[in-house]
Amino acid sequence: MFRNFNLQLLFVIYASLAQDPLTVMIPQGLLQGKEISLIRTQRIYGFLGIPYAKPPLRELRFAPPKTEDLPAWNGIRNATDFAKPCLQAEKYKSEDMAFMSLITEGPIDSDEDCLYLNVFVPYGTPPSEGFTVIVWIHPGNFTSGDPKVWNPYTLVHRQRIIFVTIAYRLNIMGFFTSLDEEARGNYGLLDQQAAITWVKNNIQNFGGNPNNICLMGYGAGATSIGLHMINSGSKGLFSKAIVMSGGIFNQNALRTNNAAYEDFLDDLIKYFGCSRTPSSLMMRCLRRVEGKKIVQYTLDFGWKPLIESVDFYNSSHTPFIKEPLKNYFSRGTFEKIPLLTGYTNMEHVLQLTEIIEQDLSINATDEYLLNLLPELANWDLLPINETNNCSYNLNHITESIMFCYRPSLPLQETDVLRKLVIDFATEKDVAASTFLHASYMSEANQETYMYRFDMKPSTQIVVEKLPSWASVPHLFDLIYVWGVPYWVSSPARQEWDVRDKRTSDIVMLFWTNFAKYSNPAENFPYPIRWDRFTPENPGVLIIDRTFNMSDHTRLNYKAFEFWNDYYPKVVEIATECCNGADSIKLRINLMILFMYYLMYF
Repeated sequence: MFRNFNLQLLFVIYASLAQDPLTVMIPQGLLQGKEISLIRTQRIYGFLGIPYAKPPLRELRFAPPKTEDLPAWNGIRNATDFAKPCLQAEKYKSEDMAFMSLITEGPIDSDEDCLYLNVFVPYGTPPSEGFTVIVWIHPGNFTSGDPKVWNPYTLVHRQRIIFVTIAYRLNIMGFFTSLDEEARGNYGLLDQQAAITWVKNNIQNFGGNPNNICLMGYGAGATSIGLHMINSGSKGLFSKAIVMSGGIFNQNALRTNNAAYEDFLDDLIKYFGCSRTPSSLMMRCLRRVEGKKIVQYTLDFGWKPLIESVDFYNSSHTPFIKEPLKNYFSRGTFEKIPLLTGYTNMEHVLQLTEIIEQDLSINATDEYLLNLLPELANWDLLPINETNNCSYNLNHITESIMFCYRPSLPLQETDVLRKLVIDFATEKDVAASTFLHASYMSEANQETYMYRFDMKPSTQIVVEKLPSWASVPHLFDLIYVWGVPYWVSSPARQEWDVRDKRTSDIVMLFWTNFAKYSNPAENFPYPIRWDRFTPENPGVLIIDRTFNMSDHTRLNYKAFEFWNDYYPKVVEIATECCNGADSIKLRINLMILFMYYLMYF
């Protein structure tokens, strides 16, 4: 009798909780969220710090995320506080601080137990098909990032979508490999995949539509989305993608194992007193090292997703990435979904400011340009193998660059030089790759939309962080995408210019319309046209005060063709091992290639 009474009481309790929008039942247990509001009539619900995998500690360090038997709980889990982000440096890089200081304060407090996500839900009854879902993969060059600094309140409240932010392992914790089966690498990507899978399986419990999930990523997050588009394990988990400022097809977007990594590995194990062989003993040792110490010691290494050598693995393991990303798209072996993509008009300006301004008043010359541009271009060439007595023919690479970028008249003004160098870096590292990604998707007959962000902020506290001559650096378009002018908790703590608020209204609506309908201009209340990007009409929306579609006077289409088609062929020929008679063949090949470029471009 008492047992039946307890069961009935438990049923009544659960039934009453089901009516509470702040309480959600998922297979792991009950979640108690919190209300987030600016004023009483403008509220959303947040469910924070939800585990999507087991803590990656001890034997699970340098291992794929463990998602079987997910962390579960009895009673109600308090989901009102963010978990700490994954291990990283305590401060953001200096070039990122101009933007990051607008949205966050203080040092980063990180932890190795970090595989958690956060779900933000609109107030009110969801539509019959469920709310559209956006999953955010944060930027940070795969070495930094904290989900809690990204406040989706304005997006969720105004646009009535569900927004999910995720944490994933970074730097050495996410991308270390032992070069064999013991530690394969790319754990950060597997973490993302596990988090997206969790969303697919559970978002319906929050009122979301599991069949309308849009991935949205910036920088490293954009590269991550490109990799999920070619990985079989991510197939079917999402239906749209917003890829911002990614440069996903660049040679330096991914990492390959080489002699430099072997040297790094030797140095690492020596520093922490580990043995290199057998690998099992090395990994046992590295898993005992304090997490913060191993991260701090390896911060300067260029951690990125790894192209996995299949020679190291048995047939039961499928590498996350087997070859450069461009190869998959060239073959057509990628997820064919609607795409919104773009970049800012001065992506790397904050990194290049010192180079551009150093002695600029006396070096605004063709000679200065002749030295600077090839140096910037050659940063991502593979290192020369000193044992094979080969050398690169860098003169030929330089000649091709100068043919494309040398100004028609001699340089006399520093403003002209600045723009030329910044355009060069932006087009090479981000714009050309973005255009190529849009081309692949449109050729696959997918709804594709591309933009270039030229809108410099008007609010004084923002522009004072930028050089007076700079326009929109990397990250600064996110001010509008995230509705930052409406964040009352912003560290800026000042009134935003009404022009920035108006621009943010338009951009937020564009982005969420695309997530909902695959068309950013669907049911659009403003007199702005955004044409679909097609092979016949590869139009790009220039986001500035006028919001106009591009033409040849506002967009350098020739640069896209140069970096995507001509330049890779020049590099391939010029970096072949050539001595003596081979150099004659090289010159002939380059001459043929040059004539082809003149004829068709």
